Amino acid sequence: MAAIGGLAGASGLAAIGVALATDAPTTGTSEVARRAASAAQPMGGDSGSKDGDKGKDDKVKQVPCDPDLLIAALVRGNAEGVANLELEPKCAYTLTAFEDDDGLPVIVGRIKIDGKGATIVRAANAEPFRIFNVASGGNLTLRDLTVKGGDARTPEGGGGLLVQAGGKASIEASDFTLNRTTGLGGAIFNRGVTRIVGGGERKDDAEKNSHGEDDSWSGGSELTLNTSVGDGGAIANTGALTVENARLTYNNSLASGGALANVEGGVAKISRTEIDGNHASVDGGGLTSVNTDTNTQLRDSSVTGNTAGNDGGGLTNLGGGQLYAQRVDVSHNTATDDGGGVAIIDGTTVIERSKINENNALTGMAGGVFDVAGELVLRHSEVSQHRAFGPAGQAGGIANIDGDVTLTDTQVVENASTMAPGGIFNNNDAFTVDDDSTIIKNRPTNCEGSPNDVPNCFG
Repeated sequence: MAAIGGLAGASGLAAIGVALATDAPTTGTSEVARRAASAAQPMGGDSGSKDGDKGKDDKVKQVPCDPDLLIAALVRGNAEGVANLELEPKCAYTLTAFEDDDGLPVIVGRIKIDGKGATIVRAANAEPFRIFNVASGGNLTLRDLTVKGGDARTPEGGGGLLVQAGGKASIEASDFTLNRTTGLGGAIFNRGVTRIVGGGERKDDAEKNSHGEDDSWSGGSELTLNTSVGDGGAIANTGALTVENARLTYNNSLASGGALANVEGGVAKISRTEIDGNHASVDGGGLTSVNTDTNTQLRDSSVTGNTAGNDGGGLTNLGGGQLYAQRVDVSHNTATDDGGGVAIIDGTTVIERSKINENNALTGMAGGVFDVAGELVLRHSEVSQHRAFGPAGQAGGIANIDGDVTLTDTQVVENASTMAPGGIFNNNDAFTVDDDSTIIKNRPTNCEGSPNDVPNCFG
């Protein structure tokens, strides 16, 4: 079992970051100042509102395909307190200059950017800097935009976007890709209020998904191929975060939370989201929830194909946090140590109407769910076809060590491990199984060989 690190990745930044960090840049700031001075020059046509009688909030400023003019537009928007910008469709706004670790002016006003399919990208040969930074009081909306190649070499993190405490951001039908940081959140670090949503539309001919729900949304925002030295390969959150109709894929954390890390009292609400193919070198290949007062809610989503170097191939809940999952598919995840699907260490976890299937623990216990000194409630769910085939592998399904576990109408079936029991391992009296739950077809045994009895389990 891996040591409980909380923000272990962040605490190890100093050691790991040496390899990635560069000296604080001393060039680039004068160039940004020169470009900002062009704010007084015309940037393109202004298209007012249709009614023609609304205030400046509704005027759209079209920004030609020139990063200088984008910088100028943001400077002007900050000065005026508001800007509604429309980028040139499919243009690549390539940034080379920076100021105080940011490639664009820090957002202090209410700024809306409609990308029209455009990309804002850090030049490949440029010094490291993040793309966007939203200060306290700032409010940034991005729509139909790709943010690419940001590189924040600071403990604050957020290679593509940093939202400071008191700041707000709304990401709509936009992508963050190939961003990185030596801090937290390879793509986005939210300390304020951030909303990430897709731009999909309802499908009239929607079919039912694996949980019997209408699979009625298409499209979405995507965060892919982002990397962090600290927690949260794609996203780290200590504020208020909403993610809906999004894809978090192929991100990597050298610490915990391959796709998403909700830490230090953050509140994260995730729905209709795919968390797929991510990796964490420590815990939580897909998602990690860490520390007391941290609250993570996951609904109508999938956590599949993720890997962790230690515990929790799919999900982890550590250090007193709260994790609630409803109608979630947790499958085909792998942990090198314990908890191929889910790992709980001193946290409260409630999982309802979910499928936890076909996960693997390579060297440790619990191919499915691993609970150490935590509280686990499983209702109307499946824990099936997991494997713990290491030399000392036990509990293909569920392992409970000094925790409190309740199973209600839950099926623990067809799990396997090297050593007995193959279904459920339990060393605590606080284990409840109701009459509607089923524990069968596990190998080499269902519960026999467990230090403490498991109610309603035979063999």
